[in-house]
Amino acid sequence: MPGKIGELISRTWVLLLVLPLVLSVPLSLRAESFEAGFDDTSRVSWQVRIDPNMARKNWHVRNTTAQHAGAACEHLQVSTGNLGSLIELSHALPASRIINELTVSLWLKSNRRGTRIGLEAVLPHQVDPETGAAARIYLIGDTYTDEGQWQKLKCTTSEPLVNQSLGLLRGRSKLRQLDTREMYVERVLVVTRSSSDKVEFLMDDLKLSPIVHPNETVLQTAAAYQKEQVKPIVEFLLDRVQLQGKPMFPRMSRYHGENLATMKQAGLNVIWASQFDDYNFLGQLRSQGLWAMATPPRPQDSQGSFLPSRDATLIPFDEQTAPIIFWNLGTRIPGHQWNEIRSRVGQIQSADQQFKRPIMADVQGKERQISREVSMIGSSPRILNSDISLLDYRQTLIEKTQVAPGRFLWTWIQTEPTAANSQWRETANKLPIVVEPEQIRLQTYSALSAGCRGAGYWTTSRLDETSATGALERKLAIEQLNLEIDLIEPWLAAGTVISHVPFSLKQRETPQIGQLGADFKTAGKDRLIRDERLAEREMQLLREKQTAEELQAAVIQSEFGTLILPVWYRHDAQFVPDQMAGNDATIVIPGGNVSASVWEVSTTEIRNLDRKRVNGGVQIRIPKFDMTSIIIMTSDQGLIENLRRKIAGISAQSAEACVQMSSAKLKRCEQTNALLVNMGVSQIARLDGPAILERSRKLSAQAEQSLASKDYHRARLQARDAMQLLRILQRSQWREATHNFDSAVTSPYTIAYSTLPDHWRMIEQIGRSSGKIQSNLLRSGDFEDIDTMTAEGWKHKQNPITGTQAIAELYPRDRKSGNFSLRLLAAPINRGEVPAYIEDPLVKVTTPPLEVRSGQIVHITGWVKVSSPIIGHTEGATLEDSIMGPGGALHWNAQSSWQKIDVIREVPRSETFTLSMYLYGLGAILFDDLRVIAYTPEPRLYQQTSGSESPSNSPLSP
Repeated sequence: MPGKIGELISRTWVLLLVLPLVLSVPLSLRAESFEAGFDDTSRVSWQVRIDPNMARKNWHVRNTTAQHAGAACEHLQVSTGNLGSLIELSHALPASRIINELTVSLWLKSNRRGTRIGLEAVLPHQVDPETGAAARIYLIGDTYTDEGQWQKLKCTTSEPLVNQSLGLLRGRSKLRQLDTREMYVERVLVVTRSSSDKVEFLMDDLKLSPIVHPNETVLQTAAAYQKEQVKPIVEFLLDRVQLQGKPMFPRMSRYHGENLATMKQAGLNVIWASQFDDYNFLGQLRSQGLWAMATPPRPQDSQGSFLPSRDATLIPFDEQTAPIIFWNLGTRIPGHQWNEIRSRVGQIQSADQQFKRPIMADVQGKERQISREVSMIGSSPRILNSDISLLDYRQTLIEKTQVAPGRFLWTWIQTEPTAANSQWRETANKLPIVVEPEQIRLQTYSALSAGCRGAGYWTTSRLDETSATGALERKLAIEQLNLEIDLIEPWLAAGTVISHVPFSLKQRETPQIGQLGADFKTAGKDRLIRDERLAEREMQLLREKQTAEELQAAVIQSEFGTLILPVWYRHDAQFVPDQMAGNDATIVIPGGNVSASVWEVSTTEIRNLDRKRVNGGVQIRIPKFDMTSIIIMTSDQGLIENLRRKIAGISAQSAEACVQMSSAKLKRCEQTNALLVNMGVSQIARLDGPAILERSRKLSAQAEQSLASKDYHRARLQARDAMQLLRILQRSQWREATHNFDSAVTSPYTIAYSTLPDHWRMIEQIGRSSGKIQSNLLRSGDFEDIDTMTAEGWKHKQNPITGTQAIAELYPRDRKSGNFSLRLLAAPINRGEVPAYIEDPLVKVTTPPLEVRSGQIVHITGWVKVSSPIIGHTEGATLEDSIMGPGGALHWNAQSSWQKIDVIREVPRSETFTLSMYLYGLGAILFDDLRVIAYTPEPRLYQQTSGSESPSNSPLSP
């Protein structure tokens, strides 16, 4: 009868008016009840679901002494090693149609408040696209509050509760319409998270009523969906991923033919396979315990144009592709391709019904729209050797998480110079830039602090080919970082960044000098001492101000406790890292639990830290800090013991990697320092370099001795201190080369430590150019005459997007000199309506092509002013030259007064030279008095010596 009534209701809406009256008759005749008293002591009937790595059952019995009623109850005790571990109990029920008054009740006694009762319901006519089985919803009922007492919990399938659960299913599965016919419940659930070492449950008197059985054909339909369903290897839960039931933080890399055992040793867990159907390679990955990501086929016509889902489909992926856990659509995909991405996602999902693997894409723009289509959204800014700081880098990643809230964000870590920087150096026959291992570390911790759920290490060469300069350091830096990530993977994979808090270091005492001393110490030696102390004080005050902005710690909350990641975001470390180390770091964690213990975790030791209650939270003190640190705040001693065991297993590998890395960096710095000494250009290289290198050499030797004696923690610390000394030397020599520059990008060769010898060679060439200096090549760079600019070939392009206006104009109201400046302006048409997404520059202005010759040095000067802050795009406004391209661009965002532009470029080959000014965001920027001067170095003078030619007494001779 209920089935017939259901058919009538689906045919005519008129019958809805009499539904309650019609149902009342069959319910009174056909409704049943189910009761379970758990009196049979020969068996248990509740099923327990726990993570065996986090919890275990101590006992599960029928108890005859503590029952609520009858002869017995079911009694369960679970021990958990981690606070917050999920415990789920379930019990089968007779299949019962969902009706308004259907109610399950259970008497529960527990030592855990917050336990919930619920029902698991089946939609027999609706396939869940994530599982391929009949869709399910979960109805949550009462919460247990009377700790230690028997309490009756109920859950009723009310219309609001059912609709709420259906809404959650729609959001998760992206199904706009659900077939809700003949829904029925089949299990009762009891769910909680542990809050103590042992959690106990006593359950009695389970009842379900009134029961209306579904048709047998309905049960058969749901069962048919369930047959031969393979549980996905990877399960995706909004912004977190689980691999075979465990939280996973993907650590990815491209494949260039490396030895897979080496990649496994480096701590990687996902390798980007070049072919999705190279089954032999996929099998080799699994034999090493590695997983694959791959790019699926892209349907296209004979001209290479993409064929959308309406015109083409993919052949279903077979079981041999099982080692692939992610589908990767590509890297740095422009936002305007999002329609293609949407179509490709549909094609992939249709072909991947068996495994239902997550789809990932690294994109540049339209993150909000694309995040609705793919499970894992990637964003990978390239900041090394540019004027974009580490703090800006972290903030950009944070903004990406806000653009696509609740989605899985991942990033590629830059381990090599950008393609633009590599290209121009190759054109100029220069050796590649070396990325410092510390820069890889700082990027990685910035990404973790921003809330990234996965990280890849971008490479264009083999990771196991270590003969190139800096290659071994890169491999070892990645290995060490992955050991650290592995220790805290559960926090990174499942935690949430809740705040960023500043911290401080014990500073050197600022030199004191009174006004009286400044006024009267004016002669000879006293004046020199006074000036030195004044300069030192000014430098120290500036350093303290910068440091206060650079020291920040990310606070990550998870069910495992609180993870704190202090990071020193050193200004200009994207060019050359600094010492970035100090004593007595103190961090105040707002709202921290003072009763929880605090631990500093490293790959060779875990140690307890001092903490105390202060105004605003809990203060933590780190005796010695070096660039980054890992702090865990927890009351779970079992978790700490697990960490001790893991550290014991990796300490030897970590110590060896750190010792080898310090030795490799020492060798490279020795070579550069010797070259600078031979060139005669660096006082620091000549006076300070030998002493610093000797101290670093001794520490490296001591680290090797400690490693040999298996004192792994001491070996790691000694290697760390040796690298600190090398960073001091590198930064000092870099400051020596850039002290007269407003930006390190001024010279093409001060953007990294490894390029400093090239910088001094260029300076020497400029010194030989005094007799051959061309007049200003950019005569119309004063922006005084639009007709002259037009005649000389200036170009501009305005690309306003919907809701904005953009212009390039000669502006009379604000200029550095003369009557006009060049203004680039972009603004919303309606104030306050800022577009959510800007991809391409809104305005672009390019100078006429200027003829330059190979070997010349071009000096660009001018003035710039940001009259209105530039928002809406991380690039802001830029000035880019045609020699270095994006790799040497100057960037501006913040409002400013007039600032000097000073850029030097070495011409690698005869070509035309241009400058381009871009405005990517909304705001206004002014340029004035742009000048381009070309220097032509004189050839070196040679003299005859012992029958051969050699450079004449030049200190810069190689």
